[in-house]
This record gives sequence, C-alpha cells and structure tokens, in this order.
Amino acid sequence: MNKFTQLKTFTILKVLVLSVTLMMIHGTVIAGDKHAGGDSHEDDKHAGEVVTMSDETALQNGITTANVIAGDISLSTTLYGRISADPGSLSHIRARFDGVIKDVKVNIGDTVKKGDVLAVVESNESLKSYSIVSPFEGNVIARHANNGELSNGQVLFSLANYKNVWAQLTVFSQHLSKIKVGQAVELRHANFEQLSEIAYLTPSADGSPHSLANVTVDNSSGYWPLGTLVKAQVTTTTKAVSHMVPVTAVQEYEDKQVVFVSYDNEYKPRPVQLGVTDGRFIEVISGIELGELVVVTNSYLIKADLEKSEAGHDH
Repeated sequence: MNKFTQLKTFTILKVLVLSVTLMMIHGTVIAGDKHAGGDSHEDDKHAGEVVTMSDETALQNGITTANVIAGDISLSTTLYGRISADPGSLSHIRARFDGVIKDVKVNIGDTVKKGDVLAVVESNESLKSYSIVSPFEGNVIARHANNGELSNGQVLFSLANYKNVWAQLTVFSQHLSKIKVGQAVELRHANFEQLSEIAYLTPSADGSPHSLANVTVDNSSGYWPLGTLVKAQVTTTTKAVSHMVPVTAVQEYEDKQVVFVSYDNEYKPRPVQLGVTDGRFIEVISGIELGELVVVTNSYLIKADLEKSEAGHDH
C-alpha cells in the first residue's frame, strides 16, 4: 500500500469516527431533553384527561364540590379505655340508727327519685320508726334488706345513676407529655360517637405504669354501658394550613394522589402533595390553588370514568 492509499484510508476512518461521535452526542442531548421534560410531559398528560358532565348528571350521581380553603387541622393522639361509673353517682346506703327493718319499699332494678322511701326501720334505742330515703335519682342495683332483719350497720341498698358515666382512658408514658386537662376528646364505640373533654388525670388505681385520663360521658341514651371498650381521639394541638380539602376529595390515580378540579362542567385530575390530616380534612402542600372547586363526594366515579376511557384507548 502506497502513502497516498494510506492517507486516504486514514481520512475515511477519521470521518467515520467523527460521524459516530456526533450521532452519540445528538442522541444524548435528545435523551437528556426527554428526561428533563418528564414532569412537564406528565402535567401535559393529566391536562389532556377530562370528564365532561352536566350539573344535572352530577347531581344524579351525588357528585358535589367544595372550595379549597385555609383553616386549622386538629392533630390528635389515639387512646383506649373503658366506661366506668361516676363515683358521685354511686351510693351505698346504711341505716342511720341500728334497728329492725320493718318495711322494704324497693327491689333491685327499681327506679327511684330523690327523697323516695327505700325502707322503714324501727330504732333499737328509741323504738320509733324512721324512713331511709334515696339521696338522688337513680336505680337500685343491690339490696341487702328484708323485713324483720336487723340493720346492724351493713349496707342495705346500693343506688346508681348511670345517666352520667366516665371514660377512663389509659395514658402510657410516651403520650403523657401531650395529654392535658381540658383537651377535646372524640369517643367512639360500635356506631356511637360523643364529644367531650378531659376532666382530670390520675395515676392508675392498681399501680400499673400508666395514668388515667378521665372523660365525662353523657349516658342518658344508655348507649355507653359500664365496661364498654372505647376508642378516643384526643386533640393535642392544631396546625394552621393555607390549603385544605376534605379527605374524601383525594383519590389515587395512576400511582399519584390526585383531586378532581371542577370548572365549567369539566373534571380534571390534579396531582397534589399532601400533608397532615385529622381524618376529616387534609392539608394540600402543593398542586391546587385557594378557592378552586374540587370534587368532595363520590370522586371515585370521576376516577372510574377516566380509567374506563383509558382502557378504551388501549384497545
């Protein structure tokens, strides 16, 4: 091979290497641009997804909307406990003066009012009869008195008024610093709920390594019987947030948390970043603006419609 042929071959190889290098650079730039614009592409993808629905159809399907608002979200601690008797509504009644029980007027289960006669006793000293009366309105839950018996200082009747009871909530050491007297409490058992507050804190009566948060409970309905296990959400603090929506507004769509924004009979998914929640409302850190309308009931129907449309496009 002469020098001219060698030079020609070298030049061709150099051109080929340069061409391949340029192609690689071009490919890298394109790939890089595609990656860099990934979020924008995702936004465009969601921007093109829309469900159109008239107000009448939305009403028929129970789809309602609400504005994105600012407000306070309550942060809570979950505690568990049992319903117990109010010590102030339980009384064990004895005869004032020992003697013979002449007449018993009530039985277990009877309802009595304050001042009702429970029994008549003849005093051993004066031989005069006197009445034992009820100190408050309640029910007779125990009777240890019969005609002709001696009172002998024993408890003759036990009365209880269960219209007001206590929820005694167990507070372990890791929660003790958060729990305070006066904090709002939402009590639940079965399908029943009640709002109240912590009245006082006490050590455990049996020496266990926990304290008790005592919460007053209105049991006039009879739905909170003694011994019932209860779950409590204790509001320990509140957080002011600039954007929040009901938790029912949030759906998972295409592996993202979204809300469906409503405008002119159109419903579009909007990816959102979420924050704290109290079980009713949830903070939205980014993704929506204050005042925008979002679907808050039956939002799953909008999601189902979009997924159905997407499946149709795939076929």
